[in-house]
Amino acid sequence: MNKLLLLLATFSLSAGATSAQAPLKKAKVKTEASKAKHTPKTPEQQADHFTRQLTQKLALSTDQAQRVRQLNLAYQQEQQAAKAKYGTDHKNPAKRQEMKVLRDRFETQLRQVLSADQAAKYAQLREEKMQKHGKGKEKLKAKS
Repeated sequence: MNKLLLLLATFSLSAGATSAQAPLKKAKVKTEASKAKHTPKTPEQQADHFTRQLTQKLALSTDQAQRVRQLNLAYQQEQQAAKAKYGTDHKNPAKRQEMKVLRDRFETQLRQVLSADQAAKYAQLREEKMQKHGKGKEKLKAKS
């Protein structure tokens, strides 16, 4: 009888210790589908995606959508050239300056295509995106 109680007590203690352990995380296996999802897009694909997004969110006309795509395609190609020129050094001041100039020029040209209401909505969307990704004025204030 004592052996049975001892065996039962040992079993209950080992079961309790086993269930207290944290569950193991599954190892992420990169499949072909997940790799394809993160492959770099061509400037044409990026321009098409941007145009679709703006057309949906800002209700662009057909003419506006066409002009936005042309502007964005040129911007994406210039950006790609700058990235090739400077490589992967993200902290290079010359690269950062050139990218800023390209972005500012694109934004100015884009605002000329959009109506006043569309430009205001676009500015709001950009601000929300920057806040979502931790960029913008709040990040700068936190540093100072």
